[in-house]
Amino acid sequence: SILQKDVVTTFQSLRYKVNEEIVCSKTGYSIDALIVLEDGEIALEVDGPSHFNDYKPAARTRLKHRQLRKLGGRPLLVIPYWEWNQVSYGQWREGKTSKNRIKDKQK
Repeated sequence: SILQKDVVTTFQSLRYKVNEEIVCSKTGYSIDALIVLEDGEIALEVDGPSHFNDYKPAARTRLKHRQLRKLGGRPLLVIPYWEWNQVSYGQWREGKTSKNRIKDKQK
């Protein structure tokens, strides 16, 4: 999707290595992207409007996120479309928001 490409491009512009459309060997789920860090990886899911019902994750989306968190073997960073749109695009591009989100997942 355009949103996913925009998110991935932003992380890449911040010098993160990002691999797109990875299949999780532990769950079989397709992961939108994998952010590769020096000390591990973070799974990245970019969720557009089809993943939600009135801003609440749809059942299939909740199940996927839960299984990726419990069985995927790596932290999961989920970026809903409205969050990407609400936060100033400049903040994502400058790394303020994206780097903070990565740090939170490394804890």
